[in-house]
Amino acid sequence: MGLYAGVFRIAPKASWRFAFANLLTIIGILLYTQRTTEVSYLYWFVADMTILLGFAFARWGCQYLFKQPVSYLFDLVTLATCGLLMLMVPPSLSYAVYLVILMSITAAVLLSFTGLDNVKAARKHLSIYYAALINVPFFLMALLFLIRALALFIYPEKLANLSAGDKLNSPLVMWSYIILLLISNLVLYGNALTRLVFKVASLANKDQLTGLWNRHALLKKLEEVDALWQRNGLAYSILILDLDHFKQINDTYGHLAGDLIIKKTAKVLQESLRKIDFICRYGGEEFLIILPLTADNDALVVAQKIQTKINNTSILWQKNTVSVSLSIGYVTSKPHLSVEQLLQLADDAMYIAKNNGRNTISTKQSTSSGNVEPSQ
Repeated sequence: MGLYAGVFRIAPKASWRFAFANLLTIIGILLYTQRTTEVSYLYWFVADMTILLGFAFARWGCQYLFKQPVSYLFDLVTLATCGLLMLMVPPSLSYAVYLVILMSITAAVLLSFTGLDNVKAARKHLSIYYAALINVPFFLMALLFLIRALALFIYPEKLANLSAGDKLNSPLVMWSYIILLLISNLVLYGNALTRLVFKVASLANKDQLTGLWNRHALLKKLEEVDALWQRNGLAYSILILDLDHFKQINDTYGHLAGDLIIKKTAKVLQESLRKIDFICRYGGEEFLIILPLTADNDALVVAQKIQTKINNTSILWQKNTVSVSLSIGYVTSKPHLSVEQLLQLADDAMYIAKNNGRNTISTKQSTSSGNVEPSQ
């Protein structure tokens, strides 16, 4: 994991936390091997807390990996509570049952929440079945720790068989820790690679300049929205927007200024839309917006809102103030129109807006026979 972070730069914040999780867990296991019947804070208290902190780092790494809120407060309070309860008795074999039960319950809590975090994140890309399946090892480890705590509570005399009480009488438990560590690493690597795959797939659908969706992603989204419209009759609208006089801006101020204007326009468009709306960079200086659950009149309102915001936006480039405007064409879904026909109508409407003097909004209606009629 450290190699991922330091050399390959793959999810560095997550990978470093995974590396620390491994290091802390290994250190804890090594400290376990030095336990004797003597009272020892290092080989009991520190060993247990080191392993638990390793589990916490694993959880934090997963949260960074999937861009989730990091649960520092909850996890540290959980660890502190466990630590305080452990310090209530001398750390030795005499109180091993109590200490192992506390450690096992805390480990089960941390591992369970790690699995739940991962399932929640994976659900964005996978079905609930596969999201849960790839995180089974976390739930399995949590279950094993919980079973160990319950078994020790009922059968405390079985300590030697259920806990790494010392290095001589618990080789099976020690190897269990090592095997669980290896399995958890496989899951962490799998989650990291899954995140990487989806990130690459996402980048393939994103425009590099603006960060908006590209034309390839648009077609997939448009098919989804159209299928919803065909099934439930929930109308949607399409807006095609084109920056006015963009060639003149490039010729006057240069392509870097043109890129800046495209990025600024993209940002204003994003700020003008709902979360359910979909925006992509449709061409060089063209943008396309899909407005689900939006009919003609509402689409016009959105177009007017965008136009007002753009008209109130100016960009400073090398002490020059550059004004920006858009020509906007919009159409709304109709039962007799295919996706391709809607796109063509929206494009035609945008050119009507251009021909009407630019910085205007136009639509183009289609009759049931397939003929089209322009309108302002």
